[in-house]
Amino acid sequence: MEVFYSVALLIVAAIISNMIYPIFPKVPLTFYQIGCGLVLSLLPIFNHFSLFPEIFMLGIIAPLMFNDGQNTDSNQFRRSIGHIFSMAVYLAISTSVAIGGLAHVLMPAIPLALCFALAAIVTPTDSVALKSITQSIQVPANVHDILESESLFNDASGIVIFNLAVTAFFTGNFSLTAGLTKFIVSFFGGILVGLIAGILFVKLRTFLVNQSMDTTSVIVPFSIMTPFAIYLISEMLGCSGILAVVSAGIMHGVNQSQLKLTSTNVRLVTNATWQIIANLLNGIVFVLLGVTLPTVINQIMPYSDIFILELVGFGAAIYLFMALLRFFWVKFNLVQTNHHRDATLKEALLTAVGGVHGTITLSMALSLPFTAFGKSFPYRNQLIFVATVVILLSLLVPTIVLPILLPKKKDQDQDTFKKYQGQMVNYAISKVKNDATISLVDRNYIIDMLNSQKNNPATNRKEIREIMNRTKEIEAQVVVDALSQGQISQQFANIFSRRIVATSGRGSGFWKRLQYLFRLQTHRFKKRTVSKKEAARRIQQYNQQRQRGQGSAKFNQMVEKSKQIRQMSLMIEDTSFKRVNNYLDSNESETNTTSVNFVRNGYNFRHLRFDNSDEANARREHLLVQAFQYEYTYVADSFKAEKISRNISDQLNQSISTDQMVFMQSDMKTA
Repeated sequence: MEVFYSVALLIVAAIISNMIYPIFPKVPLTFYQIGCGLVLSLLPIFNHFSLFPEIFMLGIIAPLMFNDGQNTDSNQFRRSIGHIFSMAVYLAISTSVAIGGLAHVLMPAIPLALCFALAAIVTPTDSVALKSITQSIQVPANVHDILESESLFNDASGIVIFNLAVTAFFTGNFSLTAGLTKFIVSFFGGILVGLIAGILFVKLRTFLVNQSMDTTSVIVPFSIMTPFAIYLISEMLGCSGILAVVSAGIMHGVNQSQLKLTSTNVRLVTNATWQIIANLLNGIVFVLLGVTLPTVINQIMPYSDIFILELVGFGAAIYLFMALLRFFWVKFNLVQTNHHRDATLKEALLTAVGGVHGTITLSMALSLPFTAFGKSFPYRNQLIFVATVVILLSLLVPTIVLPILLPKKKDQDQDTFKKYQGQMVNYAISKVKNDATISLVDRNYIIDMLNSQKNNPATNRKEIREIMNRTKEIEAQVVVDALSQGQISQQFANIFSRRIVATSGRGSGFWKRLQYLFRLQTHRFKKRTVSKKEAARRIQQYNQQRQRGQGSAKFNQMVEKSKQIRQMSLMIEDTSFKRVNNYLDSNESETNTTSVNFVRNGYNFRHLRFDNSDEANARREHLLVQAFQYEYTYVADSFKAEKISRNISDQLNQSISTDQMVFMQSDMKTA
């Protein structure tokens, strides 16, 4: 039971950190998540908390890596293959060798094998932490691509080297041939397993779609299950599970054309589900780091202050040396940041500082065995503490340095997005309004749904009250006209008049209400002509009553009266709805759109009671999908005409797909 409580608290902490971040966005989200984890560590349930590396890799890292892989642009990935091998293989091996040697020089008491284990622990970089730190600054695209592709694959390199170093410590010898063989099998075997498994899972999903099983209850769980299954299969075969899920994710991204055979609604739900899972797991990753830090610090506290300072200096030296190695790796063009020129000093520095480490590093450190040769594992607490120092420095340094080196993301990007989002919605609304085949109530329903996509300003109560007073006058005039034309009875008119007067706003005034009542009551004394159609209806009604002659005459009279009232109510409602909407359409402007929509939605909600069948709901859902297609068309045309950038285009398309998923799900629930 404690496990469930722990997971629930981790999720709550991740959500709270996401809520705090928008209030104080100057501090990276990662630090809020770590802070929430530190708060959780005060609870008894998290005392002496420690990560379980196997569960952490399977339950959190595997789905995160798979999602990053399937969201990787295939063209960018092809261009980044050289970067991947340079940074994730060659640099990872070089870092492990160099840092292992440095660690042994600085602390010769630690066996060489454990020094290499420590080097492997601090090798993997964390793109999740980097994204959080660089959320408000503009990282050059070429540097961002290098750091992103590196973080996808160097986890496996670090894990393989770590396992080799620990094995060498226990066996007392290290075979270069055996170690290289194991590295090749684990690294390239993981890639191969992932590619094959990725293709098979894509084919299986396509088969499910072809068998008409493309429902959210089948496809969404199948998609979520995929990274767990592939990770376990790869690990059982002795290959890297992390590389397998990354490769499989990339195969899913490359084969999007086959996956698009799935219905639009299922794809939207699947994408949204993955987005929620990724955001939540990213938060949990650093909450776990915050929860674990106190345990790591408590384990080192029994040592002397001088020794603790030495360990801090040891960790700082490792971080600095690793940053210098990354700097010269880029500066000497061992990885090409540009195809046509050498890397600049700034690009090399950004790549060096951008090597952020996170919970994979901490998880590997905590996976060090507790015992060796029947005794406590030597230097375990010291190695974990040094790795923690490296993690914290790698988070703090870019938080301070990167905002100095890089410009802030332009605030106008968000303003530009909102501007074109409004234009996009207005374009779709205009297309809906110009379609004469759409009924008034359906049109208003679609307009209401589309308007909810915009960040509408606060409503103006005074303006709404004035519009409502005018629409009430229109409703009152409808009743007066219907009475004068003999379409309703005086008794019904009195009932309707009392309702209108009772619901009139304060701004309508006493004299206006009195004027309306006077206009209505004067019709009692006017001689009204009855149309031939109305006279025939009354005669027919009278004859039917006489012919029935059975049952309670009083009951039959009540039934007939209720039918008449319903017919008159429908007629008044329909006429009022049309006249009110004509008034709202003719008086709508850029300044009062929010108020007009507020009033229009109120009348539409009332009118929907008379047309809320399953057929009508299906019709509106179809029209809403068509309206979203208008929005997609606007975005495509604007991008083609170079009115908007690729970034704004992607943001708009993402917002449309998210809104479409939300609206479709809402319709499914209410259907």
